[in-house]
Order: sequence, then structure tokens, then C-alpha cells
Amino acid sequence: MKALVALILLVQLPIHKAVPAAPPAPLGCDDPESEAAAEVAVNYINGQSHHGYKFALNRIEDIRVVPQGPNNDIIFLELDLLETTCPILSPTPLANCTVRSFAEHAVEGDCDVKLQRVDGTLSVLASKCHSHADSSEDIRKVCPDCPLLASLNNTEVLETVSAALNDYNSKTTDSYLRLLEIGRAKIQYHPGHVVVTEFAVGATNCSAEEAKANVGACQLLPEDQSVKFWFLHSSDGKTSLTRPSGGLPVVWTSGTSSRYSLAFLGILAYCLELPTLIQVKTHQQDWHPVL
Repeated sequence: MKALVALILLVQLPIHKAVPAAPPAPLGCDDPESEAAAEVAVNYINGQSHHGYKFALNRIEDIRVVPQGPNNDIIFLELDLLETTCPILSPTPLANCTVRSFAEHAVEGDCDVKLQRVDGTLSVLASKCHSHADSSEDIRKVCPDCPLLASLNNTEVLETVSAALNDYNSKTTDSYLRLLEIGRAKIQYHPGHVVVTEFAVGATNCSAEEAKANVGACQLLPEDQSVKFWFLHSSDGKTSLTRPSGGLPVVWTSGTSSRYSLAFLGILAYCLELPTLIQVKTHQQDWHPVL
């Protein structure tokens, strides 16, 4: 009888099943959490690059979150990035960098980034980016006379940079400058022939006069002595150098007429023993796992 009563009571007991926790709502591309992850990703991408220019976020194309456990997620991002006018070597914060205009034949970046978020802390596990310049045809529709991007190993580009730097070094009484990197080049053929280059230069331990005797002995100065912005402009036989911290530009008049109408910009140069790299701007960057 007792067993029968116990069985009846057991049958009458309500059955409570554990209700699985609802999965978190998917993140939208404009959610603050998505933007925070994108900021970490863009900073990582810029930090891994040693040449060219910083990229800024244009938009988040897609975001996917894969839970790994309590307070542990893997985040996959697809990002659309835009080239800025700030060189990678520049200490200017990305927030203060200007996105390069379409008429300047800008470069865009498409990036896939894998991040991990543990207890709210984000870290990048891998990234893969492909950069490409805007179509020349599209540029010409908007600005028919604008110069277009040229290969950095183009003969005219190399001659232009060499001529500008030699012209400056032949007239200055300051340190001899050495080319670190050509960052960008454009050529216009109509209505006039114009070559525009942007390149990084660094000061050496030689004066320009000493370099004439033995330029091979001139070494780049330590970083703390030679981090500078150099702005070089050459046109109609005149070359000028502007140092933003030094006020107005100084102008030297060349003894011979310039072969081209040229414009030069020397990018910020950390004077490290960096090889002079000549490379095409459009490139493919593979996945780079964090070791």
C-alpha cells in the first residue's frame, strides 16, 4: 500500500526540464560591440604594415560571432577600408588622418579578420587583406586631367625621386638626406606632363658637403635624432623643403630647368636601417596568425 501511494505521488509530481539559454542576438554591423571589434582590427592591420599609408574603416561588411564557452567568443569580421594620407610611419593618430580623396586615385582595402574576445578583451588571431586602387576609367570620368597611380618602379618615378633628392642635397648645408622608401607615385600626360611622388627620407651623420667625398660612409642617424617630416616640392627648376615645426619653407633655386613639372612629398621618416623598397601599391596580404 505504501509503495502504491508513493507511486501515485511520483506520478503527480510536475516534471521540470531545464530550459536551454536562448542564444545571444546576432550583432549588427552598426552595434557598438561590432565597432569596437573593428577598431581593434584596423589598428592591428595598420600595426602590421611597414610601408605605405594607414587605412581607416569605411564600413563593416559583415560580422559573425561563434561562442566558445563562458565569456569566450570568436569573431569574424569583413571590413571595407579606405586609404588615408597618413604614412604608416607617422605618429599621427588614425582619428586625425584624412581619408584620401577619390580624385587622388585612392586605394581601398578589403579585409577578413578573426578575433577572440575573452572576458570582454579583444585580440586579433589572424587577418587577410587585399588592396586595390580605384578604376582609372572611373577617375577620368570625374577628373579627366588628374594624374593616375603609377608603378613605384616606373623609370620616370625613380628618376623624379632621384632628381628631387639630389637637387636638395646639392644645395643644403644641413644633413645629407637618404631615401628610405617611395610610398606613392602618379603620372599625368595631358594636358601637361606631370610626375607626382611621395617618399620617405632620413637624415644621416654626414653633411651634404661631406657626402660628396664618400657618400657610402654616411649612416642614418639614431631615431631620436632624426625623426622628421620632410615636405619636398619641385617645380620649374625650384626645390623647396618645409619642416612643419620650423615655420616657413626655405626655397633653393636650381641652376637648370626641370625636365618635368614635379611635386614631391617626403613622408615622415624614422631613421632606421630600413631597406629602400620599391613595390607596386596594389598587393595581396596573406593571413598572419599571431604567434
